[in-house]
Amino acid sequence: MADPRDPKDPNHPQPPVTPAPTDLSQQFMVEEEIEEHRDKGVYTDSSDIQVGHGKVPKFLKFVYAALAFWGLYYALAASPINDRHEASPTAAPTAEAGADVFSASCAGCHNVTAERKIGPGLLGVHERLGDQGLDDVLHKGRPDKGMPAPPSLNLNESQIQSLKLYLTSLKK
Repeated sequence: MADPRDPKDPNHPQPPVTPAPTDLSQQFMVEEEIEEHRDKGVYTDSSDIQVGHGKVPKFLKFVYAALAFWGLYYALAASPINDRHEASPTAAPTAEAGADVFSASCAGCHNVTAERKIGPGLLGVHERLGDQGLDDVLHKGRPDKGMPAPPSLNLNESQIQSLKLYLTSLKK
């Protein structure tokens, strides 16, 4: 025996093509409120609820296409940003590059004057430590006094040599 609720059953009543507004809704409206329904959409029944199938507006299609193209362009053309200034490996170390490295990595703890900050002031540091002592501090740091080694701060050898030239230029 066929189920009377089965939509494939030929005896099952088919929904009207344009069901809204219903006769029941028109009974509660005054004559002036009744408008002829001009919607040419297609509706289906889903659990006795009439669901319309609308089209996507043209401007939204344009917006979706523009976002897709932008996303594809961004994925192909974007490059990561490195906030640290890195000297190119082919560039010779200079005191000017060392000043940039100092301001980015060392100025938080050291002054370029003799005045102490967290660490000692670096005015005349080359005369105090000598060439070998300055090299040792720049490569190994001073872990006993809380100073990290510059290589652990992601400084490469060219940047360390530029920093050494800059610190050598700070004379009393």
